[in-house]
Amino acid sequence: MSARRREAAHWFARLLELPEDHPERQVFAHWLAADPRNAQEFHSFKRLWGDFSSTEQTRALAGALENAGRRRFLRTGMLGGLLLGGLGSWLLARNAARQELQLFTGIGALRRMQLADGSEVQMDADTRLHVLFDDQVRHLTLLRGRAIFEVRHDPQRPFVVDAGEAQVRVLGTRFVVEKFDRRVQVAVARGRVAMAVGGQQLELGADQVGLYREQGGLQRSDRKAAGAFGFSNGSLVFEQADLGEVVAGLSRYRAKALHLEHAEVAQTITAVVQVADIEAFLQVLPQLAGVQVQERADSTLVLPR
Repeated sequence: MSARRREAAHWFARLLELPEDHPERQVFAHWLAADPRNAQEFHSFKRLWGDFSSTEQTRALAGALENAGRRRFLRTGMLGGLLLGGLGSWLLARNAARQELQLFTGIGALRRMQLADGSEVQMDADTRLHVLFDDQVRHLTLLRGRAIFEVRHDPQRPFVVDAGEAQVRVLGTRFVVEKFDRRVQVAVARGRVAMAVGGQQLELGADQVGLYREQGGLQRSDRKAAGAFGFSNGSLVFEQADLGEVVAGLSRYRAKALHLEHAEVAQTITAVVQVADIEAFLQVLPQLAGVQVQERADSTLVLPR
């Protein structure tokens, strides 16, 4: 599926959940007007899914697919898309051993799903994940964002998460991988994982955290692993986090863009932010760090004083 069609699928699913006055609808309007092909793809997709124009109906469709033994669902010559809870995934193939999915979540939206092998993934907001399972390996590519993986043990098929700068290889465990600003963090709740960058490898056990930075390489962190799982309960946990990490974490939950100017500001923050309190946290951020927060028409800037 083309990138433009994936975007159309995302917006179709997202609009099912957004209230009429939600600011993200303005973002959609800009995307629709930016290129006539965007509007063409969106309306084509909307016509294709005209019979499934409500969240309840799309969920019913998903249930029907599962009850049909996860067989391919074909309509007008195209593989059917599952659109659940304002989130989109394109079902390419699925059976007991093989599966290929493109998964993504929107701003402020989480998603939990079971994969074909029985493993579970819980995606943080604004996260993109590609899943490719075959008879030899279970391979996932984290394109951006953060996700928790509860891996079903299968010694014949390793479970590999590729985050670009670093790769994580396991057989069965529960861990979380986060990718932002050419950095990768892995936190393990139980089991063991191997985190690899080039020729370097770091083994992590329960309650351990590994961190890769372009400047600094691969290293074990003294952060508490539990904090990385906090988003699943509505909490964003920052432990000795620099401003780039804080801005990346908050941005996943804001329709209005949040940017850090002069990323070299050497300031770290330890805080627990409830998702519902992000705007209040931004108001007190200048008191916690040597920064100022400026509101612009289309974005919010975090600047050094």
